[in-house]
Amino acid sequence: MKERILNVKIDDKITFEIDARYRINALIKFIRLSFNDLEIKHDEYLVRFDKENIKNHKILINSLANFYKKNKKDEITYKKILLNAKKDIVIKIRKHEVTFDEKAIYISIRKISSKEFEINFANPKKSVYDYIKGLFLFDLLDLDEYKMVVSYNEESRKVVSALLGRKSIMGYKVIFKADENEFSFSRSFSVEGSLKEYLTKIRNALELFGATTIYEWDKIKKEYRRLAKKYHPDLHRNKPELIQKIYEKKFRRIKESYELLEEYYNQKSTSTQ
Repeated sequence: MKERILNVKIDDKITFEIDARYRINALIKFIRLSFNDLEIKHDEYLVRFDKENIKNHKILINSLANFYKKNKKDEITYKKILLNAKKDIVIKIRKHEVTFDEKAIYISIRKISSKEFEINFANPKKSVYDYIKGLFLFDLLDLDEYKMVVSYNEESRKVVSALLGRKSIMGYKVIFKADENEFSFSRSFSVEGSLKEYLTKIRNALELFGATTIYEWDKIKKEYRRLAKKYHPDLHRNKPELIQKIYEKKFRRIKESYELLEEYYNQKSTSTQ
């Protein structure tokens, strides 16, 4: 089962709210076949605690608790669920405006704080997942099989704004769900255009200085000084004209790459303050 448990409420009963876009057929089949004391109202299932059926009740509560822990990473609520295992269970299936399409990739994006947002994938495909991961490569804070946590800043907002206009990625149909007001930016650019080219330049510049991330700033500065000294035109005036031109071109690339990374580093430092 790959269902995503959205919320849990514990009072006289334990109420689970589950995202209907995820495959829930196995869960519903288990409930219908395993419990006699069962009440169904539209998309809500009430499973009453039954001492004679305690084994299946325990299987159900443990499964739901483990899925909640995996998706929410909430140890406290997880333990509360297990402590209240003998209560009635309510399962609410949350429907969505769009009908779930097994061939589509559903991607929900929501801001979780002033400094970060998360991207959740339903029915993910590796090529699409890797493509989006690449767009946020320098802003990724955490990720797992179905989720990415990304730093919330001007650049990442631009990427999201551009992505929300996409109907397909890598040949797959994609359906985005997000509050566009949280990621509002002019869409006069696209992730295939200027922004993607900019990120490619950043990657190439990092590679030039032997770094994998912009936060290796001391290493970048040290390597820049070494390369700038090695290829500085003033040190090669006595060499043939062709060699001088090659060294001048290398020096210019080193200087431009460093200035690009310096600007990028200053932007990142400002956005995290």
